[in-house]
Amino acid sequence: MIRIEGLEASAGGFTLRDISLDIPRGGYALIIGPTGSGKTTLLDAIAGHVPTRSGKVWISDTDVTSLPPERRGLGIVYQQYHLFPHLTVAENISYGLRNDQASRRPGVQAPNRVSQLSTMLGITHLLDRRIQGLSGGEQQRVSIARALAPRPSVLLLDEPFAAVDPASRAILRRELRALHEAEGITTLQVTHDFDEALRLGNLVAVLSDGRIIQQGPPGEVFRRPNSALVARFIGTGNVIAGRVRRTGDGNGDGRFPARFESGSFALEVIADREGEAHAVIRPEDLMVSLESIPQSVRNRLQGTVRRVEGAGPVSQLEIDVGVPLVVAVTAATVDAMGLRPGMQVRIGLKATAVHLV
Repeated sequence: MIRIEGLEASAGGFTLRDISLDIPRGGYALIIGPTGSGKTTLLDAIAGHVPTRSGKVWISDTDVTSLPPERRGLGIVYQQYHLFPHLTVAENISYGLRNDQASRRPGVQAPNRVSQLSTMLGITHLLDRRIQGLSGGEQQRVSIARALAPRPSVLLLDEPFAAVDPASRAILRRELRALHEAEGITTLQVTHDFDEALRLGNLVAVLSDGRIIQQGPPGEVFRRPNSALVARFIGTGNVIAGRVRRTGDGNGDGRFPARFESGSFALEVIADREGEAHAVIRPEDLMVSLESIPQSVRNRLQGTVRRVEGAGPVSQLEIDVGVPLVVAVTAATVDAMGLRPGMQVRIGLKATAVHLV
């Protein structure tokens, strides 16, 4: 496991402030955030490459705050791979076992471990080759295998898929998830891609300006961001500033019927407070029709299609309803309805689908 309490650390004029995070044994956590938010600095502080000013870091129930990197029991994979060009793939993978205690345990001898990991990562046919000439995806597999060879208690990954093409990235994600399940290793990955958090992790922490501003299960952060900043970063699509006004009595749970207003744009919502707020609306929660919207849907709007943008099986529409709304629909729906810029359409949205922050 990894436990961080009140960590503060500085590197290159950048400071991490009051970082607290608890990753259970065998968990898979991701640190996400915009460029310059401190993600790599946090990873380096956990690894011991950046000294801490205050706070504690525990790995597998051991306080490692004052230990050097080589005594923390970590495996680390960086974006740049850092492989040895003069060694073969097999020699690169086994390098970490040369002087490691793990190599003296049954089942972790270098030949056995290299064979096991190369099979799991599909690189057995590359073992006798040198690093030059390998693709980015192949080099990344070698880098991951080398980090896992000594059976570290924790694996740290710094944007491991950033340098590979989209097709290889999708394959590597699946392989890494399968490796995590097979090895049961506690994993912490840094990324700027929230889609990776949804696909890989069971915990996500959003970092901004050196602070964690939200953490929790990926689905919870995805559906209920706690600020406009988080909503925009994870790609919510619609984040609208306005005000909330109560319109009725609640049912005892602290929530009540209300009206969200932003200029001439208004929505019926369920709120837990009045005043200034942002309405966060997922594009897939909006329905589009050329006819009428059912009366059971509280918010029924009319607008003009401004843009149709295809992205494989899903397309995004920008519809002007007084404010621009991004709507996600299937490509089949676009074709069936003949949607194109300039068309008048109707929009439906349930009151409960509007998340207020």
